[in-house]
Amino acid sequence: MEHLLSDSFRKFLGCEIEELREGYARVRGTVKEEFLNMYNVAHGGFIMALADFAFAISANTDTKRVAVNISINFYAPANKGDTLVAEAEKVKGKKLGFYRLRVLRGNELIAEGSAIAYG
Repeated sequence: MEHLLSDSFRKFLGCEIEELREGYARVRGTVKEEFLNMYNVAHGGFIMALADFAFAISANTDTKRVAVNISINFYAPANKGDTLVAEAEKVKGKKLGFYRLRVLRGNELIAEGSAIAYG
């Protein structure tokens, strides 16, 4: 797990790993000024990055895998200071792993999507 914590992009985002087990990860990040778009809400890239980081570590708990595809739908904006939680959970697969992604602000679903990993 040490190599998962050394990820430079995770450090840049300032996100923390809340839970990690085989095929599942939950991470937390706070919307900072640097992550706001022109409308003064969280840039979709930040929300996607949180989901992607959860996906990356959940996909690499038992072997080395790389992303093949990731897709996300945005449902609500996030504001400066909001704490978001991103979850990634393996749904199925061996060589190709299929994952469900969710990003929440408290109990509110902000975004959800899917991802595929190969390895």
